[in-house]
Amino acid sequence: MEIRFIPPEKVADFPRRRLYARLSRIDYLSSSPYKRASFEFDGIDADATDAAGEKVFKYFAAEETEPFALLRIVTTRRRFVGILGDDPIVGDWYALEIEPAGSKGGLMTWHAQLEASGYSTHSRGLTVDGERLAIPGESPRGTPPRSLGAAASAKRSLPSHINDLSQIATVSANQKMLAQLVVGIPAPATIVVHDVGQASFNSFLDKNGDAYLHFDTGLPISFNNHTRPKKLTVHPTSDPLVVLSHWDWDHLHGAFSLQYPLKSKWIVPSQRLGPGAARLAKIVADKGNLFVWPAGTRISSSAVTLMDCSGPSGVLNDTGLVLHTKLTSGNCALLTGDVDYQYLPNGAAALAPINHLVVTHHGASLKSASLGIPSPAGFVGKVVVSYGNRNVYRHPNDVSRTLHLAAGWGNWVPTAGVKGGPRRASRILR
Repeated sequence: MEIRFIPPEKVADFPRRRLYARLSRIDYLSSSPYKRASFEFDGIDADATDAAGEKVFKYFAAEETEPFALLRIVTTRRRFVGILGDDPIVGDWYALEIEPAGSKGGLMTWHAQLEASGYSTHSRGLTVDGERLAIPGESPRGTPPRSLGAAASAKRSLPSHINDLSQIATVSANQKMLAQLVVGIPAPATIVVHDVGQASFNSFLDKNGDAYLHFDTGLPISFNNHTRPKKLTVHPTSDPLVVLSHWDWDHLHGAFSLQYPLKSKWIVPSQRLGPGAARLAKIVADKGNLFVWPAGTRISSSAVTLMDCSGPSGVLNDTGLVLHTKLTSGNCALLTGDVDYQYLPNGAAALAPINHLVVTHHGASLKSASLGIPSPAGFVGKVVVSYGNRNVYRHPNDVSRTLHLAAGWGNWVPTAGVKGGPRRASRILR
């Protein structure tokens, strides 16, 4: 199957609107003490949500795309607090008010509206006001949320029906059924780390070159659309299994362009979700195909071991799934998603042996420095880093590469090409 990508048309500035949005990731863009950061939110139109009330579920059907949106705000932490009133923590919910570019006193914002193909186009404007929302049933943290500006709603709590939807993928699946799925995964003849630009998409291929499992199905969202290849070639079987490392959009966005993964069985980590991710989870769950990993579980077969990570609660990167597999060649590979290595389950030593490594978090800087970087055993194969040139997060990080080299990983292989040069290609592990 070959998917060709059509460059999106330029989108006009968006109109003034309000959203309920979950802060899903923070990426610092430099090491400067005054550094800016990219703050990304998974959101839903607040006016439409308030009008729908308990009937908001109607928006979560596969044929609906309104009123979901992703926001990317680029600013300093100090300015973030100045406009939104509290220190940002991943997982917090906000009511945000956004306006077209040209307004004064706001935070530079990129807004991507959900379309049939996903979040593939965006417009630019400003976040001019907002507040952190209390979550029903949870104790408030820090300072009390402040009221919004005069033009916005004075609500201070997340509507309970949206909070309920955010928990759609936190109910554990039947562990016996999960074990059957994992034990049934055969050893791959090869693993393809696809060149998808700034995203993560890995496929297990059998001896005939057919893909029967995907570890993540990522394609760039609109903010990194310029990093996409012109085409993506995958060779799925009729029913490939999807194992999702975590619920970040650059690890699951390809489900919309490819479509067939929406009919597949998904093994996913138990994490609180934003509205758009909850919509995807519900589409899969409504077909009976969503299998949520119970925290603290480790399931092994002769070919694979699947585990969840031990990071702080609420941090998607560090509480996702990692997969260790033995290829038919006898070499072993570790696929890590975006976890900081210090949070690998039971430590890196428990995952040995490792001959191939897919570098965590697209080669981003490591919070733990060299702590926990897995060591290669015997034959040192490829250490592959998946990223796209000129991505907005400025991945990969040179220090991260140096630390991997010091840990014994000498064959650092990117999926992206040299800046200004031709694209490279998908990388093959054998």
